Amino acid sequence: MQSSVVRLAVKKPFSLFSTVISHGWYQTLPFRWVPADATLERAERLHDGRVLLVRMSEEASERRSHRDVVVAVRGEGADDPGVAREMGRRCSVMLHLDEDLSDFYRICRATPQLQAAVCNGAGRCMRAPSLWEDVIKTILGTNVLWRQAVVMINRLCELGDVCSADPSLRAWPTPGQIVRAGVSYLRERVRAGYRAEYIIEIAQAQKSGVIDLDALEAASHSMTAQELFVVLTRLKGIGKSSAHFLMNLLGHYGHIAVDSATFAYAQRELFRGRRPTEKQIRRRFARYGEWQSLVYWFGRWSNRLEWWADAAGRSSA
Repeated sequence: MQSSVVRLAVKKPFSLFSTVISHGWYQTLPFRWVPADATLERAERLHDGRVLLVRMSEEASERRSHRDVVVAVRGEGADDPGVAREMGRRCSVMLHLDEDLSDFYRICRATPQLQAAVCNGAGRCMRAPSLWEDVIKTILGTNVLWRQAVVMINRLCELGDVCSADPSLRAWPTPGQIVRAGVSYLRERVRAGYRAEYIIEIAQAQKSGVIDLDALEAASHSMTAQELFVVLTRLKGIGKSSAHFLMNLLGHYGHIAVDSATFAYAQRELFRGRRPTEKQIRRRFARYGEWQSLVYWFGRWSNRLEWWADAAGRSSA
């Protein structure tokens, strides 16, 4: 079976572990985190239907100011330089390796509750390699306990093509595969409930070209936050909070997603037990400008991030 290796340099501070556990996507297929060797695995489907196994690990770089993400690819045609480059590109998207977070880290160094983010190489929020996958996972994670969302997402992934290099993994399903499965599958097997209709509608629209999430993702970097927010909230099943969450995954950090967890955190940690309004929460973070969602997210998770990093024995600043 063919294989190749691609090295991707990322400026410090960086930790693959801290990036992977930045939120719950790593618990959902087709991702698989392997704690024993601190490796992130994933099945990735090419446009021609081939499914490759991609393994991401971290090593020291020849440049002292950088870390290297080592991408090992296995499967049919993995030794093709074009295929290897494409897998490297997708991994760079997933880990936000091309982003310059230097201004965010300046805020972290000046803010006690954020210094753990710098020490543990956090700051990047892992996402899927496509907005299509991020949108569907976001819908399945709405108005439900996270453990139930994981079950739904992993059952939906059963529709994807098998990875020949590791048959225990499947690629994320295409819009066509979800459309062919139908609403009944999403209701009865995935247990998606009311979300089933939303997912089928988006899959049909993406398959037919009525919407183009790939084009939206490409354009998102040049869109204003308001423009992107309006387009995302037009998608069935994507409300205000979900849109702000997706904006964060797309690199727009100027707004925070205010949901029940945000209110609970703010009441407990920021407002001395008093339940704030949404406006008060947003005003609290507004001074951080274009970085406010990262300030909120890694401030909220700083204590747990330190514990996780110590437990994993990994810290890369």
